[in-house]
Amino acid sequence: MWLRKKREAWRRPPPPGEVTLRAIGYVRNNVAKPRPRGWEKVESRVELLPEHATKLVGIEGYSHVIVVFYADVAEGAPEKPGTLTLASGNTYGILATRSQLRPNHLGVSVVALLRVEGATLHVRGLDAIDGTPVLDIKPYLPVYDSVLDARIPPGG
Repeated sequence: MWLRKKREAWRRPPPPGEVTLRAIGYVRNNVAKPRPRGWEKVESRVELLPEHATKLVGIEGYSHVIVVFYADVAEGAPEKPGTLTLASGNTYGILATRSQLRPNHLGVSVVALLRVEGATLHVRGLDAIDGTPVLDIKPYLPVYDSVLDARIPPGG
């Protein structure tokens, strides 16, 4: 007779208060300083470090990718606002905006994937300046990443 071992219940370890991430690559483009808008036509290269090149296999089949990056220049910004008044005149908490002046300065952008050359992704629409560290790349999957009935506040 086959006996089943009792499994101990899995318990989540305490979450860390601090997280250390390493860049997997860097953004290359002609944008020298942060700006609030006008990114939709900017073409950039995401140059991965050589040790990450094989991790791109198959990504060329996607039309769009999600780029996660660290807005390192924002870290040195003199002001760390809790709220931000947008061009519409409406004021929102910083986490209710797309500002790079976030508590952890993480950026997440869905961009058009134009082509892949070795360890380099050519993309359009990435709102990151030249030299920005890239932390992760994920394929854009409409079934998970698109919300047809999403809403935004007026003037948001």
